[in-house]
Amino acid sequence: MNDIEFLIDTMGDTVLINDVEHKALITHSNVTSHEERYIHTIEEIKQGDSITYDNEKYLIVTESVTKRANKYKALIRHCNYSIEIPGATEEVMMTDDDGNPIYDRYGDEIFITVETDPISIYTIVDNKSFAISGNQLLVADNQIIVTVQDNQTNRDKLQVNSTFTVMDSEWKVKNVDKTQKGLLIITCEINT
Repeated sequence: MNDIEFLIDTMGDTVLINDVEHKALITHSNVTSHEERYIHTIEEIKQGDSITYDNEKYLIVTESVTKRANKYKALIRHCNYSIEIPGATEEVMMTDDDGNPIYDRYGDEIFITVETDPISIYTIVDNKSFAISGNQLLVADNQIIVTVQDNQTNRDKLQVNSTFTVMDSEWKVKNVDKTQKGLLIITCEINT
């Protein structure tokens, strides 16, 4: 075992990376207006990975493509809000005990929407500007920037013109930026 592996194994914390337990060394970054830290791991980590550390949610906001001194290192930022999105799934409507589906007049199966438990999406919400890797986005007073992990659920639920509630206001998605691999950077406007 090399020195880095020994250090992470003995001094590191148990964290969840995308809900899977791993050992990682968490260190402080510069003091900023946001809770940011560095994560060091032996296992590969990527921009957009969800980190649970000390019962708090973070997102990796920088790329970590190659190892640095036999470890991966990235900047994590605290998710300052959680958005509750109504859960729903489509199921084939059944007619009899044999499970035969109902068909419409065109021969297509008829689906019904079944409401499920709400989905919590951990987010980084900024109301003035947001910067990743030195690129800064400025927004108007009635807008926010919401940064989330790029996954299928978030792509489906946070599309242009969809709405959600956060900070006691309803917001409408105006733009979804997918240029930062692993992250969705969403510009939202207050819904009037």
